[in-house]
Amino acid sequence: MRIHITSFLVIVSLIPCIAQSKFKAKYLEPISAVSLKENVYALASDSLKGRATGSEGEHKAALFIRNQFIEAGLLPYNDTSYFQNIGLWSWRWDDFTFELNDENLSNYDDFVYLSSSPIAEPIQAPCVFIGNASDTILNKIKLDGKIAFILIDNLKRWYSAANKARQNGAIAVVMAHKNDPTSFHTISERLKVMHQKASIGSSKPEYPENSIKAFAVNSDLSKRLFGLSIDSLINLRRPKDIKQLPSPKLKLYCPLIVEEANANNVVAYLPGKNRDKEALVISAHYDHIGEHYNGICLGADDNASGTAAVIELAKAFAPLKGKLDKNIIFIATSGEEKGLLGAFYFADHADEHHFNLKANINIDMIGRLDSTHKANYIYTIGNNHYPEFDSLLHVANNMVEPLIIQYEYNKSQGFGNFLRLSDHYAFHRNNVPVMGFFSGLHADYHKPSDTPDKIDYQEMEKRVKLIFTTAYLAAQKTAFSSQTD
Repeated sequence: MRIHITSFLVIVSLIPCIAQSKFKAKYLEPISAVSLKENVYALASDSLKGRATGSEGEHKAALFIRNQFIEAGLLPYNDTSYFQNIGLWSWRWDDFTFELNDENLSNYDDFVYLSSSPIAEPIQAPCVFIGNASDTILNKIKLDGKIAFILIDNLKRWYSAANKARQNGAIAVVMAHKNDPTSFHTISERLKVMHQKASIGSSKPEYPENSIKAFAVNSDLSKRLFGLSIDSLINLRRPKDIKQLPSPKLKLYCPLIVEEANANNVVAYLPGKNRDKEALVISAHYDHIGEHYNGICLGADDNASGTAAVIELAKAFAPLKGKLDKNIIFIATSGEEKGLLGAFYFADHADEHHFNLKANINIDMIGRLDSTHKANYIYTIGNNHYPEFDSLLHVANNMVEPLIIQYEYNKSQGFGNFLRLSDHYAFHRNNVPVMGFFSGLHADYHKPSDTPDKIDYQEMEKRVKLIFTTAYLAAQKTAFSSQTD
């Protein structure tokens, strides 16, 4: 997009004069460290369990945000609902079956499923011991239609041995560690946490029919299967001796429950004074990464801080209902941690809201101080692509207690390209001018230690006041109205 230079110069000269004359300091009074703190603590509470996309904790957060929008007097984005389902699918494991002689063994105590592909239909077949799956043994023992039992020396690196057995006809693989009985419990505990979490994505999961079906088992199970301990089995190396072992029948079943996900953006708007649909979008993602094996990731900075800011901005703008030239859309997005899914959905489905999106201000992690600053700063992202937005920012910064504007994250490339790593990218991709606000990375990022007590609420208040003032300027008639070609 190229902006006509003449139009741009006119805009830059007009906005400070017109907008500053209308701006009143009282607009900033509702923005306070106290209320920001209250909202961060509410969103990053233990009861929400890290607000994983589509989770019950996220649903509770969505209701909290909706109620805050209603209290501020905002209207539902489509004049019907504050919730925008973003069209995702979720899948989670159902109960696992590992039956020996009609007895279902104990999941995570006796066995654990290693594969990510489900066993959609029960497998019933004899289990055959094949040692360490050496070529000598596999050349003598047929595995077609059978379940292979393998001894390996690293349960974390199970794939190679399992794949070798599958290529030789095994329909499933059971594995035990040859000399470390504790390794089963280690991997079982880790997978137990993973299995209890739902996965979520923009399409139904698909798995190839010939995918590997692999289990790890407690070493003690070998006696129930073959009548011998692992120590005895490990000494069986000749195919002739192995063939004399029993071939117990197993029943294996690991189904997935796949369903449409209840994952929603929370979207409301403040009407402008005109009847047209031009709108400024103020966004922040409210989802986080949920529970991990090492605890609940509360996501206080990422991104309860940004969501609290959106709520605070909604209340601060509420007295200006019907007085600004542009509508202001306030959106708390879901699915950011899964790949900006909620922001992409909103930006790509204009038919669901019919607004003409003129600019986006995105807020993601504004509650902390990074290692290079003590106070009074903010990073901005994306405004290097949009000089008009950058000019508005600097005008706004002169209208409040000024912060040091930092551009370092505009320079990052590759995976560290922060333009692509938060919701503003969904709008930038559609040629909507964007500016992201960010306070920098820290050691608690995506860890249970990202807690509300570590937020600097006084600093956050100053940042939100700058964001409000920038948004106020962006909501003027002359902002983002230049000709493009």
